[in-house]
Amino acid sequence: MPETIVYCLTRDRDMAAALDARLTGALAFFYNDAARLHQAVILRAPDLVVVDTAAIRPEYGDAGLGPVIDFLSRRAPRARLTVRPAVGGEQLVAAEAGPHAELLPADPGGCIEAVAAICGCG
Repeated sequence: MPETIVYCLTRDRDMAAALDARLTGALAFFYNDAARLHQAVILRAPDLVVVDTAAIRPEYGDAGLGPVIDFLSRRAPRARLTVRPAVGGEQLVAAEAGPHAELLPADPGGCIEAVAAICGCG
């Protein structure tokens, strides 16, 4: 059975390290900006994408969560799209992400466990 390919957009190094360690049986790639994630998706479509909303930063030229999710849903239509919201911003994030993405828990531990469950690394 082939490994699950996971792309994760995050600037949270601790969460990335913990997620990488937890995802046994999956091949995870981490990106710290949306442009690099876009390039990776163009080269190879993932099975799962995790977008940490804290990694989308207008001061770095990011247009926002909506355009990132739109791009991913068009370029990787078979990928499961997930979003880690900021604590307290779940409703706003759900509205901006739209129907193409599902929300993960905001806390790092809960997020990691949810992603592991999606990948079957339970």
